[in-house]
Amino acid sequence: MIISAVGIYLAFTADLGVPDRYESQHDTSYYKRNSETMNELYTELQEFVFPGLEGITGSYIPPGEKRVVVCVESEYLDRVRVVLIRDFDESLFRFETD
Repeated sequence: MIISAVGIYLAFTADLGVPDRYESQHDTSYYKRNSETMNELYTELQEFVFPGLEGITGSYIPPGEKRVVVCVESEYLDRVRVVLIRDFDESLFRFETD
């Protein structure tokens, strides 16, 4: 009984290395409106999301595109991708590996 209680406690309090969910300020259509709104998304990502993710080596918005390119070490690609599309629409990103 004690072992079960300790196991349940650890399951809910252990740090699994997954950042907290980020509540986006706007929806996908807002961010895709123009370069200014894409820059807003990029700023949000740099301030609130990217610092909690390991393996990101760079990011940028290519001229004329309405998505953020995220450069990731290949071993972290799946984790970074899952965390980002958990909180944002996948069409806002392009992932590149180093």
